[in-house]
Amino acid sequence: MELKANILRIERLSLSDGKGMRTVVFFKGCPLRCAWCSTPESQSGQREVYYMKERCTGCGACIQVCPEQALRRSEKTGEIVRDYSRCKQCFQCVDACNYRAQQIYGKEMTVKEVMREIQKDEMFFFYSGGGVTLSGGDLFCQTDFAEALLEACDDACINAAAELDMFTSFENVKRIVPHLQMFYVDVKTMDPEKHKKWTGQDNACILENIRKADAICAPHSIHVRVPLVEGVNDDVENIRKTAQLCQELKNCQELEFLPYHRLGLHAYRQLGRKYQLEEHTSMSRWDVYQKMGFLCETDWMFDIVISGLEVYKAGIGKTGVTEEVLKA
Repeated sequence: MELKANILRIERLSLSDGKGMRTVVFFKGCPLRCAWCSTPESQSGQREVYYMKERCTGCGACIQVCPEQALRRSEKTGEIVRDYSRCKQCFQCVDACNYRAQQIYGKEMTVKEVMREIQKDEMFFFYSGGGVTLSGGDLFCQTDFAEALLEACDDACINAAAELDMFTSFENVKRIVPHLQMFYVDVKTMDPEKHKKWTGQDNACILENIRKADAICAPHSIHVRVPLVEGVNDDVENIRKTAQLCQELKNCQELEFLPYHRLGLHAYRQLGRKYQLEEHTSMSRWDVYQKMGFLCETDWMFDIVISGLEVYKAGIGKTGVTEEVLKA
């Protein structure tokens, strides 16, 4: 039987997920439930319905076809309301909606189908030094498919990278990492209790897998990412410990801090879910620099970046980025 995976989407011509122009394949399914997750539609490993109220005309066609009576019209707003405890994700409402207000996150695809999409951009890969990046969700929720897809990229001489959560067995890590020219790993927080509080899982196996992956990935590089969230992982101790972890890794090329943002809020509402950090405000690069700028006063063996902007160069020091640029 041909391998299939639930793919959230495939984005073309990305410039922020590796070297050159990238085609990014987003897998569905993730074992973590990060409170700040910007892609909640990637968390479930299954296809799922979402509702775009701005397209809805209130015709009620979806209500009429629902076999579980999970849909009703709100008396206050006129919007379609879904009872998720009754919804069986049969997608009959999607078929009935002529205005595409009811849609599906996720598509079942084969390796050949995904490769067909990737290879549309081979010319851009050639001229830019780019390739494919596997993202998510977490590809380790569909390891067999991810490995087969990476083998197909090897056969096609397409450069491959990945964004990894590392919450899996090291056996799975060993199946994926050798195919990658580089990979990103998220370090949410170094504190195990905070990690469990904010993601739902302990970080012991994540940190262990990062260290073990470092031993087998040479000559390719590791890029550590920290989604910096106020009150969660922005304290001096955690930032310093994360940098010390990077210093321990022989193949860590970059430590990147990503300012917290609220871009996933709309997706939470489409899925009928509550967003835990509703009261948090987005951070700028300058906000992040004020938290971690002290790192630039120490000698490190890796570059330090804030959302793609280099603020420290290994072996050189501060890059001279100004406050105005960081605030822009």
